[in-house]
Amino acid sequence: MYDELFERNFGILKPEEQARIRDARVVIIGCGGIGGVVAISLARSGLGHFVLIEFDRFQPSNMNRQITCCSATLGVNKAIVAKDSILKINPEADVQVIERAMTADEIDQVLEMGDVIMPAADDWALSIVTLDRAKELGKPAVMAYPVGALGRVCTFLPDGPYAAECLVMPYKLPYDQLKAFTDDPDNRRILQYYCTEGEWDQEWFDGWCEGILPHAQLCPTVWITGSLATMEIIKLVSGKWKPVAAPRYWHITPESARIARFGYTRRLLSRLTRRKWGQALLPAMAKRPRLVRLFTRMIS
Repeated sequence: MYDELFERNFGILKPEEQARIRDARVVIIGCGGIGGVVAISLARSGLGHFVLIEFDRFQPSNMNRQITCCSATLGVNKAIVAKDSILKINPEADVQVIERAMTADEIDQVLEMGDVIMPAADDWALSIVTLDRAKELGKPAVMAYPVGALGRVCTFLPDGPYAAECLVMPYKLPYDQLKAFTDDPDNRRILQYYCTEGEWDQEWFDGWCEGILPHAQLCPTVWITGSLATMEIIKLVSGKWKPVAAPRYWHITPESARIARFGYTRRLLSRLTRRKWGQALLPAMAKRPRLVRLFTRMIS
């Protein structure tokens, strides 16, 4: 039955490449916008083994972008819905569901459960720590995040740079400290590219910085970003194509999709912000529009 379901793949993939996809196990942490698209796209690509981790249940605000959210699934755990959808596509798939949030203490244990890791939870600090720990344990991981009209996708390999270095997060900061850093309104105000490239409304951005408003996202950007993340996973597990690996990444806007590169300036800033005095500079910088514009250009 498997070959019949995925017959069209064989016009592109060799039998041994499709077999690798079937045998691979992917861990998806968070089954909402990006995680849901990746789970369903992998199922339709013939992936045979899934580990889905999610504590959250669908609510009306998810309807604008989350692929398995509909009126019938409101109030249901997102991983459970994803599992049901996967099994409707491929009844032979092996799907393990963990109906709760992953904690930082469990990262090593979770990493051992998969061949490829896809952190897609709303907890940005947890995703960064997971990506960096995957590198240290020799596991490939894929990052994908939409910011309004902007999407980025990158594969992180064991022999490549740390995710924190590429994403201008404090280098090797413990989870609790990184969480405090990413939730700090003054640190968030530095992220003006959310408005310039992500095309957020300034008032919405200000509300998000204060923790009043949620992350603004648009369905096409989420689905395109998730689809490119799926392709990166297919590359990794099949061996068919070379992944777009850090410091290279996919840069997606309404006008283009291209492969860009995280510059060395980002790595330097990542190291500087690990230090207390480096972190103290950010709130001061956030109050000076010229410095914010300069910072934005430096990390672009």
